[in-house]
Amino acid sequence: MPRLAVIDKGLCKPKDCGHECRKYCPMVRSGLDVIVFEDLSSPPKIIEPLCNGCGICVKKCPFHAIAIVNIAEELEEESFHRYGLNAFKLFRFIDPPKGKVTGLLGKNGTGKTTILKIISGQILPNLGNIEKPPSREDVLRFLRGTTTATLLRSVWDNEAKIVYKPQYIDKLPKVVKGSVKEILSKVDERGVFDEAISLLELDSLTDRDISHLSGGELQRLAMAAVYVRDGDIFLLDEPSSFLDIRQRLKLCEVVNRIAKRGKTVIIVEHDLSILDYVSDYVHIVYGAPGVYGVVSKIMATRVAINSYLQGFIKPENLRFRAEPIIFHEHSPPEYISGEVLIGWPNFQKKLGDFKLYAEKGEVHRGEVVGVIGPNGIGKTTFVKSLLELFKGSESLIISYKPQYITGLFKGNVGDILRKNAGREISDWFYSSLISPLGLDKLLDRDATTLSGGELQSLAIASALLRNADMYFIDEPCAYLDVEQRMTLIRVLRRIVEERQVSALVVEHDVIAIDFLSDRLIVFEGEPGSEGHANSPRGMRDGMNLFLKALDITFRRDPDTKRPRINKPGSKLDRLQKERGEYYYA
Repeated sequence: MPRLAVIDKGLCKPKDCGHECRKYCPMVRSGLDVIVFEDLSSPPKIIEPLCNGCGICVKKCPFHAIAIVNIAEELEEESFHRYGLNAFKLFRFIDPPKGKVTGLLGKNGTGKTTILKIISGQILPNLGNIEKPPSREDVLRFLRGTTTATLLRSVWDNEAKIVYKPQYIDKLPKVVKGSVKEILSKVDERGVFDEAISLLELDSLTDRDISHLSGGELQRLAMAAVYVRDGDIFLLDEPSSFLDIRQRLKLCEVVNRIAKRGKTVIIVEHDLSILDYVSDYVHIVYGAPGVYGVVSKIMATRVAINSYLQGFIKPENLRFRAEPIIFHEHSPPEYISGEVLIGWPNFQKKLGDFKLYAEKGEVHRGEVVGVIGPNGIGKTTFVKSLLELFKGSESLIISYKPQYITGLFKGNVGDILRKNAGREISDWFYSSLISPLGLDKLLDRDATTLSGGELQSLAIASALLRNADMYFIDEPCAYLDVEQRMTLIRVLRRIVEERQVSALVVEHDVIAIDFLSDRLIVFEGEPGSEGHANSPRGMRDGMNLFLKALDITFRRDPDTKRPRINKPGSKLDRLQKERGEYYYA
């Protein structure tokens, strides 16, 4: 059986560990050169054909830098790209049809961004052959008979134009300068400037400099820049981050308009309701993050998402996750038994021309209160007002995870986590939170070198490690994959219920907020002008109030019970609106 050995060169510190991996390898002790150090200051090389897969080096490595997995013989024959010896490997590839939207669904670190880089021509796939990389013609022969062969040939021959929307839009102000109007005018190749501005609701932002835009505004600008380009292949990496549900549906309209022009659209998206709504087909990408990824065969969107939730791909007879993700169909009971932990009176807040009106409310011990509403309507202002109100309270310990986390941390990741914990991190926290968020491999990294997703994981873990009475968590799901979102939900729910503390969570992912919350604070008003925070109410009333204002209804998948957005004007959409049941139908 072939073995895949991966060494994270950023984690491996051979000088500091005294070459533990080589010292304890039984194959080396028996005289085989399985683990080789050519330079004692650089990471070793693991000779995969000689490795017996015992895993001792994985356990002995003090920096968790080594991963060794067994690969099925038939899968090894479908190697598509490897970054180098003992580096990440991708098996199989996507086959996106023209004129349709193809979604990619899977954990972070399993190769979705690698796929986009291959399609865009940034990476020439080597079919797993590192020593003698194949030519372009060899790759095309490997892919013969697929849509991808035609697609890649057109890219490599400069016959197809790529339009790429990157994942981390917070970096845009560092590479692009000017106002929204100036930026879009420069890239408007189709003469649809006004249409893009209207579709993505950028009318009030045209004269604003890009350096003064929020995360959601940057995302909409990036999608507007995609829409006005005259490309052939559109690659969209997590386009819904920081957008509210209404803006996400506008995004779906933009994406579908592009596809209807006969363009190839490939989208990476972690909001399941949006991926379901916008995609025609989906590839699941499964594997071990940072080690390897496997691309499933293309499937109809509903089949693919249900397979992902169940952790079982029926057409391939393959299980890639032990436990399914299960949704609850009905709203939680509205009776709250815990004592009141915090309460606030009616209050008003004015910031420039914006006014916030908040109704009185309270949060009980042992409950999570979700906060939902459009962007720019005062949710973060509301949270900060509550933080000011309870600041300095000797009887209330507060933990806060802010919306924007760039520049929030300095120093070593492990030190930051231990400092926030105020103690040694327990085995439960390590196995339930630190490891699933991928922070176990970042403990020796400097926080300033982390990506947006890694920073988000660090901010969430830091907030939840604090031994607090009240947790304020602002937009935690941005950049997290589906399983990391479920990890966050499970851990936060357990902390709240077992310690009998409370949490208030601002989030735009409707499915995540449904999983998390016992009650909801719904924001109404006019974004950018006036916001009104209602008192906390039951999930059923809250969801109906929120979605009625947006004129959106959700149905339930008959197999997994997951929420799915109804097409506007459809039979179910009309029926649920008549009944006044917009979510828990």
